[in-house]
Amino acid sequence: MDTILISPNFFGYPAEIKKALEARGRSVTWFDDRPAADTLTKGLARLAPKFIERKSEAYFDRIIEQAKRHDVRDVLVIKGETLSVESIKRMRAALPNARFTLYFWDSYRNMPAGSEHKVDLFDRAFSFDLEDVKADPRLVYQPLFYVESYAEMVEVERDIDILFVGTAHSDRVSVLERIAGAVPPKYRFEKILYARSRLLHRIQRIISPAYRRTPESDFIFEPMPKAEVQHLVARSKAVLDIERAIQTGFTIRTIEMLGSARKLITTNQWIVQADFYDPQNQQYVDRDEPVIDVAFLESGWLPQDDVLLKRYTLSGWLDAVLG
Repeated sequence: MDTILISPNFFGYPAEIKKALEARGRSVTWFDDRPAADTLTKGLARLAPKFIERKSEAYFDRIIEQAKRHDVRDVLVIKGETLSVESIKRMRAALPNARFTLYFWDSYRNMPAGSEHKVDLFDRAFSFDLEDVKADPRLVYQPLFYVESYAEMVEVERDIDILFVGTAHSDRVSVLERIAGAVPPKYRFEKILYARSRLLHRIQRIISPAYRRTPESDFIFEPMPKAEVQHLVARSKAVLDIERAIQTGFTIRTIEMLGSARKLITTNQWIVQADFYDPQNQQYVDRDEPVIDVAFLESGWLPQDDVLLKRYTLSGWLDAVLG
């Protein structure tokens, strides 16, 4: 292998990045940025990383031992949630000829404390979060990407007026309930919420009135395959995006709608600063007091510049991040 990719296993995107790098002639090995993928480990990594520190250090030491047997050219770390400062130092010492690149596709405010201490250990560091880049001059702003297949969707009947597909986290269920109440009755609003585990979902239904008011049929408990998501997007006139309130970066759903030429309704007020923003294509709605503009739903998509669109493809993202 000449390229190591360390990232969360986020809805198949590591496989897409790996495939795109291999198409460029790279030999790529992917490793999860956490020592295990079970719900407990994921929760501890976020809330109490000290409890899995020894497990994480041993996990990355095994990766280092494997990597030392190869002439590694690039190490690309996306988020690196449980990759500690000490593990990065050991990896750099073991791979002195490799270029180390860090990409945060989350904000500092939603990552473990101390994530900012990792930046100086990398040759280059990028973030998708506008506020983090403004506050930390070591970071270069680089938005997320869309996989090229989103621009190649087969045209089908658009029988869904507004679509939401996303993970049930933070305040999303409550915000979704408010937005659903703002959608005029004649419009079809399709909602699909992914719950990471049935146990957590049951707990949420006990403590959250919004969860209890949301029909059980709106939830799924296995990640939806990318092809199925794309088919739903193809059927949709507009797609709803609800970002975490503590982030300013554009979600990958936002960028995917740019690639698929689908109108976007988003609670991210920073959308108006995007270089691709056009009020005919993207509409900002307040997450607390949403108002859905019927004229926006009834108007068509305004085509975008091909050069701009290319920058937001996965290929364009790789050009920016790895060169």
